[in-house]
Amino acid sequence: MDIKDMELDPYDYYQKHLRNAICTNGESYFDSLVEKSRTDVEKCRADSRKLQAAVAKNDANEKVLGSWRVFHGLLIFLAIVSALAFGLALFNLITAGAVAWNIATVAVGIVLFVASLLLLILLTSKKIRIHKELDSKYDKEVAGHRAACLRDLYPLKASMDDGDFKRIVEKTTTVFRLDDNLTPEKLDLLVKAYQYDPTIGSQESLLSCQSGNVETNPFLRLRVFRNDIVDQVYTGSLTISWVERVGSGKDATYVTRPQTLSASSTHPAPTYSTYTAVVYGNQAAPDLRFSRCPSGLPKDADEKEVEKFVAKAERKMKEMSEDSVSKGGTFQPLANTTFEALFGAFDRNNEVQYRLLFTPLAQQNMVELMAKPTPFGDDFFFRKVGKMNIVSSRHGPKIPDFSVASLGGETDIDALKKKYVNNVAVVFASLYFELAPILAIPLYQQTEAGTYELSKGRRHVSDYEAECFANQMDGSLFLPDDAATPQILKVSYLQSTGESDVFAVHSGAFRGEPRVDYVSMVGGDGRVHEVPVPWTEYFPVEKVQRILVRPTDLSRSEYSSLLDEKKEFFREKAFYRERLLSKKFFGFPLPDDYNYDEREDRELSAVLTSAMKRSDKNGKRTG
Repeated sequence: MDIKDMELDPYDYYQKHLRNAICTNGESYFDSLVEKSRTDVEKCRADSRKLQAAVAKNDANEKVLGSWRVFHGLLIFLAIVSALAFGLALFNLITAGAVAWNIATVAVGIVLFVASLLLLILLTSKKIRIHKELDSKYDKEVAGHRAACLRDLYPLKASMDDGDFKRIVEKTTTVFRLDDNLTPEKLDLLVKAYQYDPTIGSQESLLSCQSGNVETNPFLRLRVFRNDIVDQVYTGSLTISWVERVGSGKDATYVTRPQTLSASSTHPAPTYSTYTAVVYGNQAAPDLRFSRCPSGLPKDADEKEVEKFVAKAERKMKEMSEDSVSKGGTFQPLANTTFEALFGAFDRNNEVQYRLLFTPLAQQNMVELMAKPTPFGDDFFFRKVGKMNIVSSRHGPKIPDFSVASLGGETDIDALKKKYVNNVAVVFASLYFELAPILAIPLYQQTEAGTYELSKGRRHVSDYEAECFANQMDGSLFLPDDAATPQILKVSYLQSTGESDVFAVHSGAFRGEPRVDYVSMVGGDGRVHEVPVPWTEYFPVEKVQRILVRPTDLSRSEYSSLLDEKKEFFREKAFYRERLLSKKFFGFPLPDDYNYDEREDRELSAVLTSAMKRSDKNGKRTG
């Protein structure tokens, strides 16, 4: 089958092409970074082998050192026991006279004590000292070889960028494309053309945002950190005891009866979680609304289990259809009852547009996504509200976004390559199968987005990207005083200055105050006892901090060199040292009363441009 034809069958397209292609392209891209950074692969491998040999030698020495320490401890124990035995036998010998076993114990005790002492002094102490000296020597060798490996790999790691993922995806498929960042204009397009509500809940904060297109239609992939207030059950206990008479007459005895009383108390408490969602705009079936959640069919279900599941759903759909007709409704199940049973969008409001969207090919594609156990099975939620489609999954929150920061400590170039490629492949699979329910519908890929006139304002950074940027900064910059919980960051746009935007970051968290409830309980003694139940009462705390964010093409290596420059511009202002490069943005916190003006923004632009020009001149740019 031609790759272009496979694109309309998202599951087969992944299994037969994309799964291998993303790894191949990841390896190829890694190799290109090795070449551009002029990394000496053979030297990296040679130094890595030296490190591995040093680590093995150090581990072996630590194992021997541990054995000698154990033996040393046993000798100390033997010396103490033999000394005690000798002393006790000698005392008995003096006070009780010559008894054979006393004499034997004294003799054995002396021999064991002296032998233990000699072994401690002449053998184990010496061996432990020797191996401790070796341990210190080998630790230094390991540290030296590790430093050499890190130096070897530094140019390569500096050439890596979180944007590598986007570039590798571009080489792998054209079914969807990823943007460098979400511009204010694209967010405005989703609002105006697709009636997207950009409001993120007041107790939710964007950790990351990836925008892109499926054909010509826009999508966002959001990772959201969320706070909910739930009823938390606290527990406490109290141990009581009483004296109870057992038996009668002269056989009567008194025994103490212990009992632990356990009690609970429920109070509101904050809890935190993360979820991901793909938000996709398309003009097809603009009046249709429906929702579905995972069917609950086990991933390892056999054919009989599927048939039983579908038969049960058929009875339910028949009842729903009869009920809908009796009430003047329009619900009629499709002929493909397997699709209907697994997809389960029974709350749809427009049967004509539903059938327009879910053609036989779309139904087949969707059944394949839901019924196949790999890589994630039926773990997605799908909601359509007019022109907006929202897909979320259970696997999304478990798989972090692609980040080269996670590769920083790797010292072996081959292990680095394997980890790099694996990260690309895993993140790609996660994203692809959140887009797959959308890709499964041919009409979506065949419907053009159209053209829209959008006025370009002064802003350079969207609220979404600014909030993600704030969440990448040092969290202590925003954390309110006395906060005892994680914080939820929300940004609001203040102004544009030159090529930069200034935002207020509102941080919300909770401080905790200890409390105790006393729960009355009847014990086994027949009395009422007050069982203490400790709990925490939470109070909201807030803080507001301004930050500056601007788009940039600065690479990671250029960014790292900024403070090495002898430029008073960076040295005279301490808050510049809290700067951050994340995605395609550069920024830092602004002191409360600091007036950042356009003159200073021009100076900042000159510094950043100078860093990129030096890199171009030296041939070090790899982006």
